[in-house]
Amino acid sequence: MDFNFSTYKRLIATFLIFCMWSTAILAEKTSQILVISNSNDEPYQEATRGFKAQISAQGKATLTELPLSQAQPSAKEIERIKPDLIYTLGGDATRWASLQTSTIPIVATMVLKEDVFTQSPNITGVSLNYSLRIQFQWLKKFFPSQKSVAILFNPAENSAIVQEARQLSQQSGFKLVAIPVASPKELPYALEQLANNVEILFAIPDETVMSVNTAKEVLLASFSNKVPLVGLSDNWVKSGAFYSLSWDYEDLGRQSAILAQKLLAGATVQATPPEHPRKITYTVNARIAEHMDMEIPQDLLKNAKMVFD
Repeated sequence: MDFNFSTYKRLIATFLIFCMWSTAILAEKTSQILVISNSNDEPYQEATRGFKAQISAQGKATLTELPLSQAQPSAKEIERIKPDLIYTLGGDATRWASLQTSTIPIVATMVLKEDVFTQSPNITGVSLNYSLRIQFQWLKKFFPSQKSVAILFNPAENSAIVQEARQLSQQSGFKLVAIPVASPKELPYALEQLANNVEILFAIPDETVMSVNTAKEVLLASFSNKVPLVGLSDNWVKSGAFYSLSWDYEDLGRQSAILAQKLLAGATVQATPPEHPRKITYTVNARIAEHMDMEIPQDLLKNAKMVFD
């Protein structure tokens, strides 16, 4: 057969039509996303709503929601649904999903401890944890005159974080007082040191020091020594911490969805690293500020997510 120019043009035209057809098929593909959540509480619902809104605005996707309480006895759900991606909310949900698959991409949020992202090579997402640099910037806003900042920590868990905090505190004009607490029985003695020229108590996630079991003891020491506590969450502020950085849960969902869209479009998890929250909010306890004879600048009060008084 003679391969003349007109034959060549017909082949090119056929190839272009095939490419357009393939692109259209791919564009119409509906992604299957499995959503697994620790809880049905409002913050988790807000994050899920944000995720859905962002995903639906950018492409076709079918979302199947599976509460963790249902997921655990029915691990075959993943095999049945065959998701292209799993969106998890909370540490337990993320750990469970990581045990079920090492190949399906997992986008996680509502997790405070960032080590969850190292459990499996298929996990990325948005943590609840702000970088220490951001946290020290906010310390300076709330405490422009104070200098002495104490951190209670278990050395086995948080030595690296405290070392980073030491460097950042110097850059921010603070003096860091690092108080090691190797076990819960050492906590009372550590809290006694708040009376020794400590102006601020800065909480970091620590299973030994800042837990449900120790919260009352830490808050009482902060209150009685008039050393304001920078808490870990809204609940800590409601219970007696002075302030805490907080989260826009719906935006966490939207931010997670953007990562999910990258993965669904072909990006690898390794090329899509975990992120800190992009939108910063905070809560304040005005009653505690009054008890500790502290004035809160009006712009900080006005822009707070919540003010407990």
